[in-house]
Amino acid sequence: MSNQLNLDNQLQLGDIVGDSNRMVIASTKMADREPGESFAWWVAICVKDGEYHPYVVWNVVARPEGFYASNGDYCFTIQEAIKAYNQRGGRD
Repeated sequence: MSNQLNLDNQLQLGDIVGDSNRMVIASTKMADREPGESFAWWVAICVKDGEYHPYVVWNVVARPEGFYASNGDYCFTIQEAIKAYNQRGGRD
């Protein structure tokens, strides 16, 4: 049974996403949810100290099971992450 509430979640700064539990530090909503058609999704910069690549730019989707992160650009610096974020359509 899917959790309908997860479909309406809005990605927020500070949310933890991805299998590696990274924190969202910037996000831009790219598409709203279309009930029965598509999920809402964002481009996000996420961070986790202690990782080989501390920063990652992901597509994050609000799915029935919760936020799902995919298509990562892994970065060593915040400057690299901002460049990848902007190239994907992220906005400051």
